[in-house]
Amino acid sequence: MPKASVFRFGFVGAGRIARVHAEALRELGGAEIVAWSAGHWHNAEKASGSFGGRPMTTEDLLKHPEIDAVLISSPTPRHHEQTLAALAQGKHVFCEKPMTRTGEEAQAVLTAAKSSECGFYVGHTLRFFSRYAKARELLRAGAIGTLRRVASRRLNAPPAEGRASWFFDFAQSGGCILDLMIHDFDFLQWCLGKPTRIEAETAPNKDSEGWQHAIVHLYFKGGARAEVEGSWLHHRHERSLLLEGDNGKITIDPDDGLLRLENSQGARVIDVPVVDGYREQMHHFLEHLRTGAPLLVTPDDAVSALSIALTALQKLGKE
Repeated sequence: MPKASVFRFGFVGAGRIARVHAEALRELGGAEIVAWSAGHWHNAEKASGSFGGRPMTTEDLLKHPEIDAVLISSPTPRHHEQTLAALAQGKHVFCEKPMTRTGEEAQAVLTAAKSSECGFYVGHTLRFFSRYAKARELLRAGAIGTLRRVASRRLNAPPAEGRASWFFDFAQSGGCILDLMIHDFDFLQWCLGKPTRIEAETAPNKDSEGWQHAIVHLYFKGGARAEVEGSWLHHRHERSLLLEGDNGKITIDPDDGLLRLENSQGARVIDVPVVDGYREQMHHFLEHLRTGAPLLVTPDDAVSALSIALTALQKLGKE
């Protein structure tokens, strides 16, 4: 894998999450953004003005000899083609989740990534948020005994663009199950391994046919079961987690965000330093490129998380 002291990035996509990643790179140092492409030229121009680099077409960006790494945050159906093109040009790739829109595309990307000397990472960022990581650590240390039940909620207000957003086009986004709840699917497989059974239900409404609010039930070896709820129709952004065992529970509160442990030894708030998970994730990716350090989220993990989401959609008669 080619190494560099300063990695030169090209960004494909210039939306909200691209700007989050660009800010992380700016804070970390050791990287330079040299180019932006976007579906609308003015968005690439605006991002270039904020973070440096210059606007160019996606085709030119992927072939640009001065670019070492490509960050892909375009709409999901484009991930497959753009990732393959970037890897073929010898670029490292940071691809936003989900890895691709379909399972077949994911397998093609996985094959290309494994045969490439370039770094390939999919942005399942929840593993880098300190309270979620600590919750997993407590669980695996036996702090609540044998896990019995999980309840995870990820409820978002609608995108700023409203119904015009590509997120509300199921063919592109896969709805909240594929684009939003995949965060929780990846976290739970990190904690518990792959589920043995998957069921799903939706909450239909006149605007979204149910694909923007859903509940997915995951069943795991050993008897643990999880209920994951996600929505793009909530009145606010709300996150919560419950891990309930036969000797206590671990919670992340939806209002104050605090991590709490309650077991036979009592109840207490677990003091965890709050870090920017996106910045931690980007630091991890850069260290992987510099040193070859193992990735916390492997390409196989990304395929597995995608498979959980697609199976849930299949249970609903939708892919």
